[in-house]
Amino acid sequence: MRRRKGSGIAEVEAGQDSFLDIVSNIVGILIILVMIAGVRTKGLPARTPNGDLSPQLQQSLEIFTEKSQTFKSAQAEVVEIGNEIEHLQGLTAARTQERYELTALLGILQAEYDLATENLSQSEKQSLELRQQLQEIDAKIGELDRTKQWIEQNRPQATVLENLPTPLAQSVEKHEAHFRIKDGKILHVPFQPLFDRMVSELRSRLSSNIKPGELTGTAGPIENFTMPYRAVILTNAQGLVSGVHFAGSEFIPQNDQAGEPLQEALAPNSEFQRRLMSYRQDLYTITFWVYPDSFNTYQVMKKHLFERGYRTAGRPLNWNDPIGASPEGTKSQAQ
Repeated sequence: MRRRKGSGIAEVEAGQDSFLDIVSNIVGILIILVMIAGVRTKGLPARTPNGDLSPQLQQSLEIFTEKSQTFKSAQAEVVEIGNEIEHLQGLTAARTQERYELTALLGILQAEYDLATENLSQSEKQSLELRQQLQEIDAKIGELDRTKQWIEQNRPQATVLENLPTPLAQSVEKHEAHFRIKDGKILHVPFQPLFDRMVSELRSRLSSNIKPGELTGTAGPIENFTMPYRAVILTNAQGLVSGVHFAGSEFIPQNDQAGEPLQEALAPNSEFQRRLMSYRQDLYTITFWVYPDSFNTYQVMKKHLFERGYRTAGRPLNWNDPIGASPEGTKSQAQ
């Protein structure tokens, strides 16, 4: 705790005043004692009949002499103490001046200390913010390192894609055979038989006083697929049914896990090989509907069919997309 300015000086001066009071009191007491001794000797017989001093006077004289010496000693001590007090007052004044100077210097140092403390607090605050930012950066680096490690551990093996010397792609106008490749399995898709079944159903429904508007139905099943379709019944100016417009269809497998694995499909007596024998190389294009997990299988099949003299076409599908057909769709591009 800081001491109030000037409090030390006041304490020194108060101590000096108390000491002077004590000395004055002692001197006063000695004077009173001397006076009492004088009063006591007054009226006593001065001498005895044989000429000696009376005992009472002799005793009083001794007491007076003793007290006088004590008084003189005390007086000398008072003078000495007074001199010392003057010396101490000079020292006190010098020390007081030094104290004032030290107090002023202390004020300057305190101001400098407060300023340095404030600057240090700002520096510590900035340092804390920097440490927090470094911790966030370290956390992000750690997360990136873990992600990198996971990618390295789970990185798929590189697949070399062989470039086959095939001609430029051409749109397929007719004679197209369809296969689906999913989960690495090859499955025949009966496009044309399902379309023929749909046409047959539409003709039978048109002959039964059908009303104009949208018409839906499902052809199949044939092999492993059914074909939900949509059509629009057309009318002429008189409002009579004049025809039907095919709007679109999808090919839905009844067993999504059906199909032959790659090595089994490449075997001489596989279902795929038997289907392939019914399609002439100079007439048919083999179209594969390929899901994201089976592009490597497609590349192997494409090479196999190229060696057999077939043109091939690939139609990529997203995971949830079914095989579909519509008038607004695109034609396969064969190579």
